[in-house]
Amino acid sequence: MSELQVVGVLCNKRSELADMVGQLEQRLAEYRADLSHLDATIRLFDPAIQPDEIRPKPQRAYSAWFRPGECLRLIYDQLRDAPQPVTTPDLVDRIMRAKTMTLTDERQRALFQKTVLASLHRAKETIARVEIAGVVGWALRQAA
Repeated sequence: MSELQVVGVLCNKRSELADMVGQLEQRLAEYRADLSHLDATIRLFDPAIQPDEIRPKPQRAYSAWFRPGECLRLIYDQLRDAPQPVTTPDLVDRIMRAKTMTLTDERQRALFQKTVLASLHRAKETIARVEIAGVVGWALRQAA
């Protein structure tokens, strides 16, 4: 490529990025205005409250493989039918079969397993991590 072409491509890319930044700044200004309106409304109901002390609640990114809550429901279905604790790789295989999925790419499979593990860790109250002979498995907690 000649230098003129490179400069042209770089200028086009800069133009695209500058537009994105402008759009994001506009959205940020709108969000800040919404936030100040919410703060004013909160103060109408409780003048003593300090809205700045309300901690931000992070939004969770949803998985490409599961609808909200689906992964945990599938985990419960698999563990409910299991006579003994199920290892993570076996649980992942069972869930993939239940969804009729095939992930041949190792990276995708690792990300899928990571998603399942995250759901398992969020359900600490109902799902127990069990270690048998040095192998980690998962089982439903018994109701007390």
